[in-house]
Amino acid sequence: MWDRERLKPPYVMLDQEITDPVAAIEMAPEVNGAHMIVRYRGHPVSRIWLPRYEYSGSIPISVVEDRIHKQAGQAIDQMKVRLALENRTRPARTPDLTVVVCTRNRADLLRRCLGSLIAMRDARLDHGPAVDLLVVDNAPPDDSTRNAVAEFPGVRYAVEPVPGLDFGRNRAIASTNRAWLAYVDDDAVVDRYWLDRLAEEIERCPDAGCFTGPILPMMLETEAQLRFEWAGGFGKGFFWKRYASRKWGDAIYPAGSGMFGTGACMVYSTAVLRELGLFDEALDTGPPLPGGGDIDMFYRVVRSGRPLVYAGGILVHHEHRRDIPGLRKQYGSWGAGLMALWTKNWAQDPSMRPQHKRLLRWYAGHLVRQMLRSLRGRGGYFPSFVWAEMIGAVKGYFGEYGRSQKRIAERKAKVLQ
Repeated sequence: MWDRERLKPPYVMLDQEITDPVAAIEMAPEVNGAHMIVRYRGHPVSRIWLPRYEYSGSIPISVVEDRIHKQAGQAIDQMKVRLALENRTRPARTPDLTVVVCTRNRADLLRRCLGSLIAMRDARLDHGPAVDLLVVDNAPPDDSTRNAVAEFPGVRYAVEPVPGLDFGRNRAIASTNRAWLAYVDDDAVVDRYWLDRLAEEIERCPDAGCFTGPILPMMLETEAQLRFEWAGGFGKGFFWKRYASRKWGDAIYPAGSGMFGTGACMVYSTAVLRELGLFDEALDTGPPLPGGGDIDMFYRVVRSGRPLVYAGGILVHHEHRRDIPGLRKQYGSWGAGLMALWTKNWAQDPSMRPQHKRLLRWYAGHLVRQMLRSLRGRGGYFPSFVWAEMIGAVKGYFGEYGRSQKRIAERKAKVLQ
């Protein structure tokens, strides 16, 4: 009953800076809950769910303060200590950075994304070099993307003729001379403090090969969006983590590279990307293998010995899939991408086979547990979501990576004709 009630959309999106006064929450009759990001001095530290059925639509200040204290109090205290120890007296210098949006035929989403990037860029013009903004148009069917970019002065435009997200990502690498290269999805917007936090992290960890951060929902308007977020979504919390080539006590690490972050928000040392041989163009190709390129590069960065830093302040707000069929399809793509990458790493990184063998056992058990949980109506999953992921995983395991390599070779040859 509890899951069914809390999974009714829509939820309002709230953002509470705890150094500001806390207000009561009034929910309109059609609203079924609230999702609140809690910040301390701009740093996100926690998030709180407030389903309507628990509060009858009106939540007084005392209750909001109590929930913040119980669910976010420890994280707030930890952030206070961290900032006190840093004792930062000046804003960090803006890094030498290109932010790229790889897109195809989604001009309206692109406009929204570029608006957030330009606002972020312009807010920091006094703190270092202006951020370079680049749009890579992947195999465009028309001029809609080019025309959208032309509405934003100072945004560069490049075309990648071969279809596939990793072709677009690699085009961006070839199109920049900046030291750092960030990728943001076209269906996302950067948080208003994204560049502030990234500048601090690069100043703190200049040796890192990659930075990632949390991906939170931009809106929770549909059942699909709410179910996905209740099931875990893209979020991996707000605690700072620095991943090295080894992790004490983790028998799978770093084979489970999904732990590192998500491609909707990732920032790389451009030199490291070039040293590692760019993104694998046989991944993230669109159907039937529309994923895997991001976690493949995370894995390769960590295996190369460069640190990968996950920072809670490098926050992006993402528009999740709005309909149930689209969400089901996404779960299937995750299964296919994960197991295609598994077969790649099994063949190409034999020294890590014990870890990959344990990952396979864990993943099989994980899918069984998720199916049992979904059959009991818990966790936000429909059984069809887990089933789609299982089918995708089987396809990925049985040769999808090799088939994708052949398709990509044919695709490149066709474009070059």
